[in-house]
Parts: sequence; structure tokens; C-alpha cells
Amino acid sequence: MSESAKRIDAIIREELAPLLKEVGFKKQARNFRREHSDRTDVINVQASRYNDESSAKFTVNVGVYYPTIADVSDALPVTGAPKEYDCTIHARIGALQEDRRDFWWTIEPSSDDAAIAKDLAQDVRDYCLPWLARMGDLDAVKDAMASKNRSSIAAAIALHQGNRTEAQGLFDRALSEQPLARSRLVLWARKHELDVETS
Repeated sequence: MSESAKRIDAIIREELAPLLKEVGFKKQARNFRREHSDRTDVINVQASRYNDESSAKFTVNVGVYYPTIADVSDALPVTGAPKEYDCTIHARIGALQEDRRDFWWTIEPSSDDAAIAKDLAQDVRDYCLPWLARMGDLDAVKDAMASKNRSSIAAAIALHQGNRTEAQGLFDRALSEQPLARSRLVLWARKHELDVETS
């Protein structure tokens, strides 16, 4: 393990890991998961692939995995604990901050690692934990996915909720949003007895 990777791990252990443990997360490497009856919250610290021995960058990804929605949407099965990219909805911390810009912490030889550790924990507390609380509501997830042109997932949520009329409308939107995925979407709609001919 490089020196910069060791520093990232130490920064995570310093303040982020205790914060997340306090609110119910369990740590596995650079992944943190919190189980609920219907979903799993996931927080992941991602290091840049371009890190070297002396300098490094890292960011935070966050997501919520709903196994029932994965099942309804015919997502690929998850082996073991869900990763951030398996999640029903996920985001990078920069997208949750005020300026909505991709954000990475940078570690240089002269960096104050204790200050970075404090800043990391504070940002996760301020941005990631409130987002996870909001995404604990399937209606909020459905609205967010529809607003991101991911109406196929929103349609699966509506179907799970028993709202077939809403699911039909969201499926119709998904066809226009993802024309290259039409054959897959049509197969999914037919499986769940949605109307394809009028779409």
C-alpha cells in the first residue's frame, strides 16, 4: 500500500468512521453500510486512480439500495453487500453541495491531515446524512429519478407502490428518454403488463 493510501485510510479512521459508527453504519474497507428493514444506506470513499506515492485525491459516493426496487426493475442480482454503484439511487458528494461541482479532497506532502479528516466528517454530516434521510422515502427517490431522466426506475417504484397509472406514464417517458434501450424497456413493460402499443 502506498504512503498516500495509508494517509487516506488514517483520515477516514480519524473522524469519519467514528461519526458513521455512531449513527449505525458498519465499516468494510472504505465502504460503510447501514441496514434498514427495506433498504441499505451506503457511503463509499473513492480514491482517484491517478494517485501516486506522494499525492492523492479522494471523494465520497453515497447511495441507497432498495432490494424490492432492484427486483421489480430487473436489475442484475447483487452478490454480497451492495456497493454504491448497485444502489437504486446514488450521488457523489459534490452534487449534494451548494455549487453542485465534482469535489475531491487533495492530500499533498504538506497537507494537514487532521484538518482534512475534520472537513471530511463535517461534509458527510452536512450533505450525505441528510440526503440519505430524504432518500429513505421512496416517493423522494421516485421524484429524483424522474428529474434525472431515469424514469424507468421511477416507473418501477410506482409499480411497486401499486400505482399502475403513474407507472404507465413514467414508462412512456422512459421510452423517449432512452430510445436505445427501447427493446429492453418494452420487454420489462410487457412482463409487468403495462401498455406498450400506445407508447
